[in-house]
Amino acid sequence: MLNYQENRAAKNKAEKKLEVKSEKRENLNLILFLSGKTISLFGSAIYAFVIGLYLLRTTSSALSFALNLALYTLPVVLFNPIAGVIADKFNKKILVVGSDLINGIFLSIIYLIITNFSLNLYLLYFSTFVMTTLTVFFDIAIESAKPSLVRKSGLIKINSQARVIESLSHILGPLMGGVIYGFINLEGFILINAISFLISALIEYFIDYQYNRQPEEETEIEKSLDTFIFRLKEGFYYIFRSSNLKSLVYIFIALNFFFNFTLIVPLPYLMNTIWKIDPDKYGIIQAAFPVGMITGALLTEKIMNKISYNILIKNIAYISAVGVTAFALPIIIFKDIPGSNFIVSYYSFLMFLSGISVAWIDVPANVIIQKIVPPNILGRVLSVKMSIIKIVVPIALLISSLFIKLVPVSYIFVTGSVIFLAFNFMFFNSAAGRELMQ
Repeated sequence: MLNYQENRAAKNKAEKKLEVKSEKRENLNLILFLSGKTISLFGSAIYAFVIGLYLLRTTSSALSFALNLALYTLPVVLFNPIAGVIADKFNKKILVVGSDLINGIFLSIIYLIITNFSLNLYLLYFSTFVMTTLTVFFDIAIESAKPSLVRKSGLIKINSQARVIESLSHILGPLMGGVIYGFINLEGFILINAISFLISALIEYFIDYQYNRQPEEETEIEKSLDTFIFRLKEGFYYIFRSSNLKSLVYIFIALNFFFNFTLIVPLPYLMNTIWKIDPDKYGIIQAAFPVGMITGALLTEKIMNKISYNILIKNIAYISAVGVTAFALPIIIFKDIPGSNFIVSYYSFLMFLSGISVAWIDVPANVIIQKIVPPNILGRVLSVKMSIIKIVVPIALLISSLFIKLVPVSYIFVTGSVIFLAFNFMFFNSAAGRELMQ
């Protein structure tokens, strides 16, 4: 009897020790994951800001700036679905570590080319495209790897903390980029960014990607390209068979075109080429938008309890169309360049409100889509929706940059306002708009 109790106690002790060890491994996975993601995200966010600022300051060309921004969108449209298939078929550790490792090596090569030869704008465009493409594969692989890194009970923790890091990178990226731009030349910045990606890859190498890996069914492993394309078509057909989903897609296309046409190119051009404000102040203005998005997301539930989404989206669409003219008011009112403190305060406030508006449209829309679409087709619908919406972004950016060459920047804000108002009036008075409002 005594031996039995001793054996039982020894077994319990061993199980407890194994559980503690398992918990330590999970915590280490979480720390390594968050550390690697932080370095990778901040590197990408700062790089995007600094390169965009450099193009505006050196070329004074809105087209160069817009083309660089478009190259951040194209890889998402082109490679996001492919990255999903590859992430399902191949080792996620290789994809995660490999993406950051190749990014680091690639930027090191760019640094050597720039320091030994001359800086070429096409080289910067190429680097933007390659970096963003690798980031697409990194994002998909690391997102799909999350369930294998922690136990099921830890998924909420890893997702919430990852969201905080993503939000902070959007806020602090422009701020840090503005400071870096003032103290470090472009070559030095590229080298630092290359080293940061290499460090991130090293950290991610030590993550245990098999910690909570679940056995996969053969049908999930052996997906063919033809099957994948068929499934994407299914998502496309589902969207355009549903009048509500089709209406939401139309609204998102119009909003994305309007936002990118009126703000994404004209505002940086106004700040950096016409008014030439300090990079750190410009960073503050850019950081106000993600702060507004976070604030809007936190307030979404309270807003949705007071007003239906259909009415909310209609009100925001009209208010945004009229409100964008506020970006042009200082240009019209002031004969000379306004004071820098006024510029920072005024435009940061407008960007903050813009962020809230975007959050109040995006967050509830995802909830509605999740309620309407059956779970077995939801992923395909979301994938197709994102691809359709993203296609208009580079078009809007390039059109906006061409307009800036022809007319004063204030006209862009007003023109965008008039076009979007006209769209709202036609859409919400059409059969599709009236059905959405019911």
